[in-house]
Amino acid sequence: MYKIKVFCSFASSEHCKKVFENLNNVSQFDFYGENKKIYITNEEDYTHAIIINTAMPDLNIPKKNVIGLAYEPIYFLGLTTEFIDYAQKHIGKYFIGDKFNLPDTFVEHFAYLWHSNPPPSIITNKPKLMSIVVSQKLFAPGHKYRHTLIEEIIKHNLPIDIYGYGSELYSQRCPDNVNIKGKFDGNEPFTDYSFSICIENYQTNHYFSEKIISPILLNCNPIYLGCRNIDKYFDNIIKLSGNVEEDISLLKNILSNPEKHFNPMYTTKHLKVINLIENIEYLYTNNF
Repeated sequence: MYKIKVFCSFASSEHCKKVFENLNNVSQFDFYGENKKIYITNEEDYTHAIIINTAMPDLNIPKKNVIGLAYEPIYFLGLTTEFIDYAQKHIGKYFIGDKFNLPDTFVEHFAYLWHSNPPPSIITNKPKLMSIVVSQKLFAPGHKYRHTLIEEIIKHNLPIDIYGYGSELYSQRCPDNVNIKGKFDGNEPFTDYSFSICIENYQTNHYFSEKIISPILLNCNPIYLGCRNIDKYFDNIIKLSGNVEEDISLLKNILSNPEKHFNPMYTTKHLKVINLIENIEYLYTNNF
C-alpha cells in the first residue's frame, strides 16, 4: 500500500492533496482510496512521502519511500547545499528537469506539475486556427524569444491570435491588428484553436509545464520549444527550432495546410503521462 503524504515548499499538505485528487480524477480509479492500494493522506500514518520543490520535513520512513518533484526549472528552484544534503539523506529519487552536476539522488524526468483540469471528453470543434500567449516578462530566454517571434508574426501579417498581458505592447503600436487579443479568460487561447505556439521559459532536458499540458488537454496541437526530450512523453509534437526564420517558415507551412499537421492530442496515452496517481508505483519502484 502507498499511503502518501505530500510536503511542499509553497502550499500545505492539505492543499496538495486536494489538487492532486482533483487533477488526477481519482474517482475513476478503483485502486485509490483510504483503505486501497494508493491514498494521499493528511495524517501522520503515511508510509510514503512526496517532496515538492525544497520542503524539508522531518521524516521517519525509509529513503526509498520518498520521491521529490521539482516544479520549477533548476534556475528558479533555489537549491541550497542544505537541501541537497537533505535530499541525499532522506529522498530516494528527486525528479528534476536538468541534473547537471547534482548527486545521483537527482534524476532527470518529468515532475508531474499541476495544470488545468482535463475536460471530460475530447474537444473536436476547432473553429480557430492558431494562437500564442505572451507575457510582459523579458528576463528568461523563452520570454525573449516569444517577443522575437511575435515581431516577425506581425511583420509577416500571419493570422495568429496573440493573447496575454504582453500583447498590449503590440496593440499600442498596431491598434488595427485584429489578431492582437489581449488578456484572456481560462483556456481561451486553446479551447477553440487547432494549434498554439508554446514556448517554455527555458530549454531543458526533461522539464515541461502547463504551457504544453494545457493545450494538449484541450486537443490543441502545441507548436513547441522547451523540453528537449518531449517526444519521450507525447506523440506528434510539432517543434520550433529557436531560429526565427526557420520558425516563421514552419508557421507559414502549417497555416497553409493545417489539416496535414493536425493530430489528436487528447489521447489515453497523453492523459496517463501527466497523471501522477497512475504513475505512482512506477516512480517509487523503477530504477531510473
